[in-house]
Amino acid sequence: MKVFISWSGDISKRVAECIREWLPTVLQTIKPYFTPSDIEKGTRWSSDIAAELDSSMAGIFCVTPENINSQWLMFEAGAISKKVENSLVCPILIGLETSDIHGPLTQFQATLFEKSDFKRLISDLNKANNSNTLEEGVLHKVFEQFWPELEEKVRDIIKKSSDRADIADLRSDRNLLEEILDLSRALAIQKSGGFKAHKELNRLISEFLTAFDAIFNVDWTHTQLCLEDSKHFINQNGTFIHPGVNDEGNNWGNRPYLLNSYRELIAYIEKHNIDIQTSFL
Repeated sequence: MKVFISWSGDISKRVAECIREWLPTVLQTIKPYFTPSDIEKGTRWSSDIAAELDSSMAGIFCVTPENINSQWLMFEAGAISKKVENSLVCPILIGLETSDIHGPLTQFQATLFEKSDFKRLISDLNKANNSNTLEEGVLHKVFEQFWPELEEKVRDIIKKSSDRADIADLRSDRNLLEEILDLSRALAIQKSGGFKAHKELNRLISEFLTAFDAIFNVDWTHTQLCLEDSKHFINQNGTFIHPGVNDEGNNWGNRPYLLNSYRELIAYIEKHNIDIQTSFL
């Protein structure tokens, strides 16, 4: 089961990294996704994040006093909540109390960073991992063994960061808005069939435009002759797109290429409910 871990700011980032490293030691079949290191060099953040959000079954959001109003956290929490139960959208409060939470995050069950609350969170993740659920007794023993390690690391991060006023890694407002815009576009693509489908749409458009150029530019002289004597190429009740003849390529070799590429493109748009107008009426 994939778990999306979201952060914003230096403290949040370091806590998220600790959780990412620690989580598979307790729930071995859990695969955490953590943006700073899980994105390969050269890939676009928007594409990767959209894909990971779409394939994750739970989300952990590291909330601190510095990022409690982060639009980035709110956006990612909202995106993942559209496909999973609210109980699996898990804000973890670092240096905060539940009374400090406001806005969209209040709809989710927050987890204090303390032993009993965090154990409840791990239990919820374990239950959601249907195909690889640990028995409660086993989970209890494993959690008791490894909790002190995580607690010590996170407490140390909080202690060292308590005197810091500036959060070096907090995303700027401009970068945040640009990233959210890119991610919004990427999520829209995901809903229409994903990035592979997006490439397929580009291929179909390319095929149609190439065929159109062949008919109405490269081979225009022959096209003119065919149109002037259209009764041999188009049935009297037909149209250019639906000529109503048995052999659409008879003495007009490029026409089937154009008609077939057009029909494939239209069929793809309709099949995937893409918001593109395809007819005049």
